Amino acid sequence: MKLLLVLLLSGAATLPLARAAAQDGGSGVLSLQQRIDRAAPEDIIIVDGGVFRESVVINKPISLVGRNAPVIDGGGQGDVVTISADDAVISGFTIRGSSKNISQEPAAIKVKDAKRVTIRANVLQDAQFGVHITNSSDDLVENNTIDTGAQTPVERRGHAVYFWEVSGSTLYGNTIRHAADGIHLEYAERNIIGKNTVAQSRYALHFMYAHGNKVVGNTFRDNLAGAVLMYSNDLILKDNEFSSNRRGASGAGMLLKDNDNIWVEGNRILRNKVGMTVDGTPQSVGSTAIFRRNLVALNDTGIALMSNAPITFVENAMIDNTVQVKALSGDLAGSALSDHSGAVPSAGTPSSSGQAHLSKAAVWASAGRGNYWSDYRGFDANGDGVGDQPYLPRPPFAGRLANEDMLRLFQFTPAQQAIDAATDMFPVYTYRAIIEDPDPLMGPPPGIALSHGSGINLRLLAASVLLVTSSLAGVVHLASVDVRRPLRRMLEALGQRQHPGEAPT
Repeated sequence: MKLLLVLLLSGAATLPLARAAAQDGGSGVLSLQQRIDRAAPEDIIIVDGGVFRESVVINKPISLVGRNAPVIDGGGQGDVVTISADDAVISGFTIRGSSKNISQEPAAIKVKDAKRVTIRANVLQDAQFGVHITNSSDDLVENNTIDTGAQTPVERRGHAVYFWEVSGSTLYGNTIRHAADGIHLEYAERNIIGKNTVAQSRYALHFMYAHGNKVVGNTFRDNLAGAVLMYSNDLILKDNEFSSNRRGASGAGMLLKDNDNIWVEGNRILRNKVGMTVDGTPQSVGSTAIFRRNLVALNDTGIALMSNAPITFVENAMIDNTVQVKALSGDLAGSALSDHSGAVPSAGTPSSSGQAHLSKAAVWASAGRGNYWSDYRGFDANGDGVGDQPYLPRPPFAGRLANEDMLRLFQFTPAQQAIDAATDMFPVYTYRAIIEDPDPLMGPPPGIALSHGSGINLRLLAASVLLVTSSLAGVVHLASVDVRRPLRRMLEALGQRQHPGEAPT
């Protein structure tokens, strides 16, 4: 391989920008595009520092390598870097300043009709799209930092990484913020998505008709939704974190819509409004949707299921979710189908007609082992690690909380514990169980547990204490409070009317 070293003289980086980007070869200073045009196939162009105010096209199999953070600034016009050649490489640059014309989908780096392209260790910022790849295969997008711009409203942002009809490619170790979708795959098959971090975006991961993809070891945190996977089959999601995705109206860690043959294992699903929402998955006869050994903890709702979701859910740990499992009805996909809007997908609603229920084909235990439920109150007389009685969740407080938001004032307080304890002793009112785990585990499976201290949210605790204190102070002096009265009022509120899915006993 020939080696073309284009080392900018020490003074070149401090030249006026007009000279640094001059097209006049007689000045002795070449523009970046001139260096590319003069290179032969398989050459390596090394650029040492500098700011280049131009857009460039890489139309031959060369490597463009930046040292000391050289900058390519497109000046807000079109795409900044366009790659149209197989086996091209770009690494080590800060690339910024694409157009913001949404209809043209301008990008910091755009790849079209080229294969085996490598995009490594770049910083992409102030662009409509970050990496935009169409009709390609066997690409590598690795260790880039992509921030499309916090100042841009989410509904006007592009995606940080966008694959359309891309196969056999790898996205690894990228850090993404402030995008529409952090990673968006559409008609893209057999790709690997690993060790990426996506935060403060709309959807961290979004699949549309994207089959045979693997998602392993990623962190999707603090987005409107963690992963929205729609109409996509033969998927593997393993060892990812979906946490604190709760900015929108429903805030799902994962939302699955009409998928077949999906394997979900070893994931940590924490502190979302809804841990997992599942609709139409699996949808074809003979297909499966298997959830195994996942940690689902500290979510407002652990799992929200439609009646058309006959999932297999085994050896998972369900820890301290306000409502462990909820049956939904309605149109789950609703706003999720508008994939360029700023909306978050609807998580559905409890049925107003009392018909919300789970699929009778759902499997909650296999080979004598079910799941660990932190609110299971049974015993294990023979010490085999499996409860002697089925898990039948009937939490009166949590059940009522789904429809009475004002009761959140008393959530995680002695009042909640008193309500649940009282209804255990005097079952005048219960919340009908919607699932039965016949073989509940007495403890989380090995290796599946909350980290030390993970169960304490200090900000939530402080806010709760402040709210409770101020509410009590505004009504009556603490010294004169009759503790029986709030308990009696809450019991009366729980029993005032029967709600679908609830039954007086």
